[in-house]
Amino acid sequence: MFKKIYVEITNNCNLDCSFCLKNNRSKEYLSLNKFETLLSKLDGYTKYLYFHVMGEPLLHPNINELINMASTKYFINITTNGYLIDRIKDNKNIRQINISLHSYHPKYHKSLDEYLDNIFNIVDNLVLNNTFISYRLWVNSEYKEKIIKKLNNKYQVTINQDQMTLSKNIYFETEQEFIWPSYTNNYYNETGSCRGLRDHIGILVDGTVIPCCLDSNGIINLGNIYNEELSDIINSSLFREMKQGFLNNKKIHELCKKCNFYNLRR
Repeated sequence: MFKKIYVEITNNCNLDCSFCLKNNRSKEYLSLNKFETLLSKLDGYTKYLYFHVMGEPLLHPNINELINMASTKYFINITTNGYLIDRIKDNKNIRQINISLHSYHPKYHKSLDEYLDNIFNIVDNLVLNNTFISYRLWVNSEYKEKIIKKLNNKYQVTINQDQMTLSKNIYFETEQEFIWPSYTNNYYNETGSCRGLRDHIGILVDGTVIPCCLDSNGIINLGNIYNEELSDIINSSLFREMKQGFLNNKKIHELCKKCNFYNLRR
């Protein structure tokens, strides 16, 4: 039913990035027992799980167990800031890793060379297991030029466009920074669509089902996966009304009216 489902295995993070909306919820780590229940409840609804909403997934103390548990039925995709990538260096069960290189900052007590060289070393090992790597970078990143220079030297390429193949299974892309949906931002538009609910949903660490990964504080609460069946959540009036609205290029929920992500990426 869904192209992918975002699963937040923890909402804790090892960084404090300026572009992040910040987590306003209690910090949690998904237990192995709850994760097993979650995998069972999602069976038949998707083949692709993305360990990403809020937080840094590689911070989870059982990250490799979670990957291995899920990989028996699902393709696993991870979005990470790259600082803890050593923790999955030998895992062969990861389909794709998205590395947010714009997360780098010297305040985290690593030079840019140290940060990138460590990532490169781990990536060299991961691609041997046919894991796809996507290096991502904001267009206006403070260290964009230096990062691109390092990528050019590493992969013997000249990056001259927004999306490029650097090597086998290794890709690079730059993106415009979006406006986080928030009642306090200055953006507002009642017209527009979204892929949320149409080809994906998100599940927060406490089981709250959300329409997309940008509702990182769970404002649009569609139900709880541990207390309800996903089929009931999908058939709820709010879910159906929002989805139909997106199909008609109309935003139903007030939080969606404060989001420009879909139009920006389109």
